[in-house]
Amino acid sequence: MIVGEYIADFCDRSENDINIPTALVHDFLEREQAELNSLLGGEGTEEAVALRVAMQEIMTAKVGIFRRGTDLEQAVDELQKLLVRSRNIGVRYQAAGANPELVAAYRTKKMLKLAVTVAYGALQRTESRGAHYREDFPRRNDADWLKRTLACWKNETDTLPTLTYETLDVKRMELPPGWRGYGAKDYIDHPDTPERQEEIEALKTRLASRDRFAVQQALMPYEELLPSRLRGRNERLDERL
Repeated sequence: MIVGEYIADFCDRSENDINIPTALVHDFLEREQAELNSLLGGEGTEEAVALRVAMQEIMTAKVGIFRRGTDLEQAVDELQKLLVRSRNIGVRYQAAGANPELVAAYRTKKMLKLAVTVAYGALQRTESRGAHYREDFPRRNDADWLKRTLACWKNETDTLPTLTYETLDVKRMELPPGWRGYGAKDYIDHPDTPERQEEIEALKTRLASRDRFAVQQALMPYEELLPSRLRGRNERLDERL
């Protein structure tokens, strides 16, 4: 809710207007319309519903919470094949007006690209993190994998996305990576984590006589980022404001 309101407020300010060529918008619309026309007017033999069900079964069986590299490899391979097949989807219902079959066909092709992205990204990430557990790589590895996965589909004919990674800055974290209270205390620290933890402990010691709001402000100020009506102090059950 808070993030959504912040984004809406950001977009509503004139100084944040973006300037993009209208040709990009027209190009996108033309490509999407061409895809819809192809689905309606083509002679494809694949059924969108069958492909979607196959995708769901693969994701449930091989890209769930508990994962193995061999399963992920199979999932990526099988999903790529479904993606290629989805380029030959046919729509039989041609009547004017609402067309649920066309909607399913249009969405399934894009859902398959997302499924491939999830499975391929999971295969490359050789560690366990959060609620996703790799049985072949059970340790969380902050030294190598404290980074966001970014995926880009560069060409229409690609069957795999291009992956890049955005490294996270431990020095800017309010709480450095550590044990989160569940699972085994088995992880590889990021090289900057001990130093950041020392900084936090020193700050808490220095502000021991101050309230938690002062400590929060010193650790990571954020109130100016909130909509004005949400800037009040939060109250805890055992602490009255």
